[in-house]
Order: sequence, then structure tokens, then C-alpha cells
Amino acid sequence: MPTEIRKISFTEFRKHASRELKFVHEEMGHLWLHHHSKPMCVVIPMRDEMVLHRAIGLNPDEALHRARVDHARRVAAIEDRARWRSEPVLPLSGDYPPMGMDDAGYAAWKAARR
Repeated sequence: MPTEIRKISFTEFRKHASRELKFVHEEMGHLWLHHHSKPMCVVIPMRDEMVLHRAIGLNPDEALHRARVDHARRVAAIEDRARWRSEPVLPLSGDYPPMGMDDAGYAAWKAARR
């Protein structure tokens, strides 16, 4: 759902500040404040502020590169998880000694593996 944007005058904002801030907080809307028909500032929710804070001063090419790297890492993690789900974690080929062996039995088992 796209973010709703309301344009109001600064005077209207002062009269109805609690209602307008509720719109920003609960409905995640953006509030554009105008003074003499010129935009002066924007009131935005905190979730959008976090995104804006990360983007300020960031080169668009670097932002695109970071997004591509993050995407590649997520895809690799998903593929890695799928691979581990389809394969057993430990190979059952006899690379590990049987449990309960004494020292002599382990030495014989190790010598047979060489």
C-alpha cells in the first residue's frame, strides 16, 4: 500500500497537531507542512527516518552496489540452507570410528584406514 501524503498549512498543523501526528504515527503517512504556500518541512514516521538516515550522503552507485551484495548474500544463504536440508550432515561412510572401542581396537581400526 503506498504511503499517503497530506499537504497542510503550518497554521492548520498547529491547530490540529495531535490529530496530524496520529496520522503519521498510526497510519505511517507523510505530512508536508507549507508556509505561505511553500513547502517548509515533512513529518515522517520513524521507520522512514531510519531509511532516510542511511541514505543521506550515500552515493547512489554505492547504494545500488550494497543492495546487490545484500541480495547475493541472501540468495547464497537460501541455497546453502536448501543444500544442507537435502544432504545428511555427517557422512555415513565409516570415516568415524565405531563407538565403544578400546585403545587396541582403535589402533587397529586406524591402521586399516591408512
